[in-house]
Amino acid sequence: MAPVSIPPAQVDEHQYWTDPILCEETRTRLKHFRSLGWLPPNFKPRTLIGIATVERYWRKFCIQSNQDYVNYLLLEDQAIYMNFFDWMFKTSREKALQSYDEYWRRLCQYFQLFARRGVNDDVHTQMRRFLNGVFPAERKISRRTKDKNTLDVDVFCVIYRHHWVHSRFFRHGSMIVQFATIQLWSAITGTRPGVLLPQNTSLPDNSSLSKRKQNSTFQSDLPKYIPVTDLPDSVCYRDIELFYLRDPQSKRDVLCAVIEFRNLKGRPEGADGTKFFMHGDYQLAYCPITQIISFAFRDGAFVNAELTPELIWRLRVPKRSSSLPLRWKPEVLNTPLLRRFNRTTCGYELHPSLPMTYESSRRALQELGRDARFENDIGHYNFRRWAANEVNRNFTSQERQRVLGQSGDAVFERHYQSQFIARDLQHVVLLRPPQEGLLRVAGSMLRKRDPLAPSELTDTHKRAICRHPEMLELKREKRELMAEMRSLAGTVKNAQKPFPHLYQRHKTVDREMTKLRKTLATDTRETARKDYFRNAPVLEVDRQIKQLLGDPDAESCDADSSDDEDWELPTPKYVFPERARLVENFYGPEAENYDEDKLLARRIQVTRDMVALLRLCEPSRRGNRADWKFDHENGDPSDQPEDPSPPEEDNMKCPTDVCIICYGISRRSASNPPPHRFPSKRPDSLRRHLIDSHLCYAHDGISCNWEACRNLPRFASITEFLAHANNEHKYDIKIKLCHLPRMPQFSPSDGPSRDVSTESETRQGTETPASSLDFDMANIDPRLMAPGCITVMEPSTCPSSTEISDSSAGYPLTSTDSNLAENSTLRMTRGAAKAANPEPDPQLPSQHATRSSRKRGRPEEQPGGEQKGKGRSGKVKASTIKPTPRRSKRLRAR
Repeated sequence: MAPVSIPPAQVDEHQYWTDPILCEETRTRLKHFRSLGWLPPNFKPRTLIGIATVERYWRKFCIQSNQDYVNYLLLEDQAIYMNFFDWMFKTSREKALQSYDEYWRRLCQYFQLFARRGVNDDVHTQMRRFLNGVFPAERKISRRTKDKNTLDVDVFCVIYRHHWVHSRFFRHGSMIVQFATIQLWSAITGTRPGVLLPQNTSLPDNSSLSKRKQNSTFQSDLPKYIPVTDLPDSVCYRDIELFYLRDPQSKRDVLCAVIEFRNLKGRPEGADGTKFFMHGDYQLAYCPITQIISFAFRDGAFVNAELTPELIWRLRVPKRSSSLPLRWKPEVLNTPLLRRFNRTTCGYELHPSLPMTYESSRRALQELGRDARFENDIGHYNFRRWAANEVNRNFTSQERQRVLGQSGDAVFERHYQSQFIARDLQHVVLLRPPQEGLLRVAGSMLRKRDPLAPSELTDTHKRAICRHPEMLELKREKRELMAEMRSLAGTVKNAQKPFPHLYQRHKTVDREMTKLRKTLATDTRETARKDYFRNAPVLEVDRQIKQLLGDPDAESCDADSSDDEDWELPTPKYVFPERARLVENFYGPEAENYDEDKLLARRIQVTRDMVALLRLCEPSRRGNRADWKFDHENGDPSDQPEDPSPPEEDNMKCPTDVCIICYGISRRSASNPPPHRFPSKRPDSLRRHLIDSHLCYAHDGISCNWEACRNLPRFASITEFLAHANNEHKYDIKIKLCHLPRMPQFSPSDGPSRDVSTESETRQGTETPASSLDFDMANIDPRLMAPGCITVMEPSTCPSSTEISDSSAGYPLTSTDSNLAENSTLRMTRGAAKAANPEPDPQLPSQHATRSSRKRGRPEEQPGGEQKGKGRSGKVKASTIKPTPRRSKRLRAR
């Protein structure tokens, strides 16, 4: 077959194959082909990501076959392609036939990149016969396609209510409202999720780049692509027209909006989108206008600066006009309504320009469906299929294509049309009485929902995970590594430089434990859900059979069941009263009261509470989401004080059992909950929280977030902030300089707050200053007493916890006790906050001298004037000082 001529590259078209999606060798070959006078097919990024997946399989297959992956592909031998799919079946996880069809389609597109034409028709026909006949028959591959579950209005009301009432996936109020907006807009318009949220915003300058292969050396000499528009791939304020219209059925006018959805599939960049009309609703939970104006008040988007939530609902259309538009400020026109969050020293702040990511919404929707006890997972395309079927039922084919953004009927019939025939054929064919109510329930996802289904791991599941053989083996190895490092260097942290192989292996084992625990937890939860939905009906039928047969044991099984039982989950206790009032106005007893005056009062209250909720963030949910510490006793509950009374506003002193930054956040508003109280026996936990959660994000300095200190300038360094905390707030938790972050790394994050609130589940163990306070010289391995076996750190860094003195080499000691106390005091590093305090604690010098003397292996003066061992007070002789450290427990065991 003669090669098909390739048209020249368009100047205004970006060549997506130059992006780091495919492997670097492939892009280099394509660049060479371009130098010969032709350009490869310019597939879109999503297509290239699918091609990259099959490329990885093909390259592995060619490596095992000792063949060049391009030449082997261009042979067009159907036997090679059949062997490739056989190899994929044997070496990869189980797949459905639909997946293999997709891989063959991507492999044909991969062939076009190098051959400048499609696969030979005869080869393509033979491969289709192989994949549809011989391959699934011999390999017992399922021909069933993925279930295309479709929502309905009843299911949507259940999950939407569950989000507002019960969901705890997000911590920040803006994410809660934004996620509700995504659900509402998806249900109303049926739009693709990529129109509302970009698939990838990891690189704002080029959203088509994949997260893989970011450090490649490939450089394209094509002209740099300049996008037609600089608008984000999401709905911005310029896409929304907000205006009032007269309502002939009411004495008040109605606030409406026309929203243009850009970034449509198959449309060129910058082309016109599809416009949808939305209006205010009497049921405030389903009113999209309330959410839009709440975002506008959050961002200060109205040109009318004096406009408030109380006034906006009282505006009227003038008699001379048919509408009253509300204008946006020019500086916010390109700002997305749905935005991500950045991690800062004081928590999370709304990013000024980056949109919310698709991944965060996808995982939140999946978790919402599981938390609402549905058997099948819920995704964005459940909303789209629901809208598509409703539009198909009520609109014409042309209108349906316009709403869904499709070019024909084939895509709808194959991918969107519901598999369930929503018609009572017994009524139509046999003329039996209609059962429309039963038909609607039979085809609904509510039929596969059980409020008693497990949504979280039980203690039994957690114990089974902790006792998994692989977990026990990793725990044993971790304990041995920790014991060896402590025997050699005293602490795990001190072994980082002298014994890097042990330290790195310890970190690796810790990461493997976290990864394995997460994998086992996910698999266990999925298995528990599937087992419940499979076995619960069987157990229920057995119970009722025993009850019908008069089994006396059946009564006890049915003691907690009644005909009028309410299976609704109890309403939780909310952190913020604003959310509690929103739930009350959305689903309370007065929510169905449509009296105009009461409705206006509720609408104003809902707007005020929603605007306030958009600026609030729940405190960090400390601790692992699942408590894995079954082998250790928890802390004494008596150490946890009860909720303290809030301090007076003029009180500048901060308690030393709370985080000073979290304490400042809690004092900002009465709605903010009190900070977490750390146990008095674990000051290292408080220090670790302050460093890891706040100080490491001080990349541009740090400010004191107390109301009384808001006028103070930003502190340039962390030490200045700690000195301010010690002087002004009497707050000193004894942080060592060596544990402060030197070069903090900043990375924007918009992930769901569940990811952030459960960081402690995957965070590695950190050594704290308190872990080295009781360090004893006798715990050091004797091998370390040899001269030159430890590299002494620089004076500017954290002082070494051990010092090899001349006495270890047999030289006499000439220092006196007074010099010893002076040297030990100078060597101990206090925190910057304590260094700024001119009045030290009178007890600290003796404690420091005691610790230093123990670390040096030298005698110290006892309170009664007597000295340890056989030495005497005064000048100490070298013969009386013998470094006789005892062996560690692990070495004695050997």
